[in-house]
Amino acid sequence: MTVLQCLRSMLGPGVVTLLLTSSIALLSPLAAQQPAAPVGAYDASPYLGEIRNAVLYGDIWERPQLSARDRSLVTVAVNQALYATNELRIHIGRALDNGVTQSEIGELIGHVLWYSGFPTGVNAARVAAEVFAERGLPESPPGSSPRVANLDDHLFPGVFPATPYVADLLDVLYAETWERPELSPRDRSLITVAVNTALYATGEVRVHVGRALNNGVTQEEISELITHVTFYSGFPTGVNAARVAAEVFEQRGLPMPDSRFPGAPYLDTLISGLVYGDTWPRSGLSPRDRSLITIAMTQAAYQTDQLRVHVGRGLDNGITPEELSEMMAQVTLYSGFPSGVNGSRVLAEVLQARGIPLPN
Repeated sequence: MTVLQCLRSMLGPGVVTLLLTSSIALLSPLAAQQPAAPVGAYDASPYLGEIRNAVLYGDIWERPQLSARDRSLVTVAVNQALYATNELRIHIGRALDNGVTQSEIGELIGHVLWYSGFPTGVNAARVAAEVFAERGLPESPPGSSPRVANLDDHLFPGVFPATPYVADLLDVLYAETWERPELSPRDRSLITVAVNTALYATGEVRVHVGRALNNGVTQEEISELITHVTFYSGFPTGVNAARVAAEVFEQRGLPMPDSRFPGAPYLDTLISGLVYGDTWPRSGLSPRDRSLITIAMTQAAYQTDQLRVHVGRGLDNGITPEELSEMMAQVTLYSGFPSGVNGSRVLAEVLQARGIPLPN
């Protein structure tokens, strides 16, 4: 049990506030194990630096439910998928330190690009090459397997009749990429659940949580993976994946913990303590402004369930329907009309459920 877990069990979730204000003293034994933050990275937001040191590296990375190697695998995968170049560079190095081989990193990048797009793979390949060169490693990973798939054997006949080439690509993904020996099926499942969690790809999360269980990933490991990824892709993605994972676990008759988020129960502690117990009450922004920001982010990211929750919270925090309508129009110009149409629909549903007239 980590330092934060012990204190939470004794004092409750609200102890996060105390921990963050005294994180250096409490977690100094762990601080030496943390990767050095880029110089000046947290000068403009010291509270973010405190969360990084006390919670992300002092608590999450130290939890025993996933090995350091597994955490590195999923962290590299998520940062590739999110095109987070600076973090990707840091975590490729950390992955090497945690026992992930050069060949496995190369294979990971090739696997993830199927789920997050080729631009993310090209970027990650460039960053990995730079890290390998800095460490004096060979330019190309040794022993890469040749292509093995017979594309005349279709795994998904008739699945995509309107776009048959998509079915061909799916054959390559499952008949070739998933079968390559450089990563085990278990590792590929860890990576794939992590990436789809980060991308809020609900249907794919559902498919791959089930596949992960089939490939030997335990229920506890899946729950911990979702919690870990949350710190790299945001709490809405973790809440969504936890909901989906819980549905899969229940369908399989697995035991369900008593938690608001049985698919990732530690999220309950983090959300009660870190998000709503510590961050939302801080005086630097009013609750109204925090609601504006949160609604804007969840609209832009097309996170419909969280958008619905926070539109309601925004109304409770004093934002008027007219302001919400105008804000969504503003956000649409930066995130695209699909997000605006979705946001407008959600706003109308929340207002109607509360008996509030729609804005003119």
